[in-house]
Amino acid sequence: MLFLEFPISGDIRLPLLIMEWILIITGFEICLIFLVRFFKQEKTLRNLQDVGYFSIIFGFSLMSFFYIIGNYFVPDDIVSPFLIWRSGSARALFLSLGYFSMTFFTVIFLLCIEKYCVFLFKRYVFTTIFSICAILFLIVFFIDIRMTQPIQYIFWISFSSFFVIYLIDFIKKLGKNRIFLISGVFLMIFGFLLTIDVAIVIFGLESRMIGVIIMLFSVVILSYFFLTLPPFSEFDWQDKIEALFLVNNAGICLYYNVFSERKDLMDENLISAAITSINIMLRELSETGEERNAISVLQKKGENVIIYQGQLVSGILYTSEELNFPKVLLKDYVDKFETLYHNILIKWDGVSDIFKPAEIMANDLFRK
Repeated sequence: MLFLEFPISGDIRLPLLIMEWILIITGFEICLIFLVRFFKQEKTLRNLQDVGYFSIIFGFSLMSFFYIIGNYFVPDDIVSPFLIWRSGSARALFLSLGYFSMTFFTVIFLLCIEKYCVFLFKRYVFTTIFSICAILFLIVFFIDIRMTQPIQYIFWISFSSFFVIYLIDFIKKLGKNRIFLISGVFLMIFGFLLTIDVAIVIFGLESRMIGVIIMLFSVVILSYFFLTLPPFSEFDWQDKIEALFLVNNAGICLYYNVFSERKDLMDENLISAAITSINIMLRELSETGEERNAISVLQKKGENVIIYQGQLVSGILYTSEELNFPKVLLKDYVDKFETLYHNILIKWDGVSDIFKPAEIMANDLFRK
């Protein structure tokens, strides 16, 4: 076991400090992405889960900021009396501010998440528990500043129990990208454990260096995951996709896929009626001067219809609600379809079975 003095000094201090600053700045940038995304959405589409993720990442970054001050710039010597306490140290003060920052913003995170999800047996169970923990933390903080660190370990154990439950539920809703979330979270937790005082005392400052490097790597993975994730207001967009149609410029249906059990789309005759309706909508768009390679949204008789007109094919997507993320996928699907079948579409002989493989591509995009 090694004896470690604070503030941290030595040859490893500067590179370690630089990496930790990079980690904090990156964290602040990521949390701002969630906040900006929340305010950029229409008021009716805003989802507080964006605010929740802003809070948890902001709280972690703010805690890391106070950790830097406590670990690198202030002494750990016990002073009696210390400010309003009988005894304490400057490092204990800044560490406690970091603990409280994380606890406070975690409560906001839980409040935003539990607004949309029920965990265990009742809504806001974890929000209530952690609110009580935050109040107890403040009581201990004003009684003895040196006792806040043991309480923080209890906090992390409690938060881990919620996080495991939430992560399992969250992962079930994900597709192929779940590997990025799982690996990113695992690396973040493992790296963080290597930076705590217990690990540093046992393994030395090299443990903190390795931990910060691992956390930086996890930030890259998690950043990719969240930047490719649809807005939380559309997170269950797959459940709202009802049907997909591909129609060529002559108005002939090349391919269709009914994802939901809509009664008006389950019968072959009704499918033909739907295709007729689609051709009417496409003519209306042409008459209004709608350009090709553009996304259009029509609402008819309570239906939301997204239309993307490519060069050779038009894609039509029926949804139960007005959505933004599927617009991108529809364009991507039509563009890939035209690229894959370009020569066939130009000289098509009317046999639609040749487009059967398009179903694999459709399920891959719209049913992840």
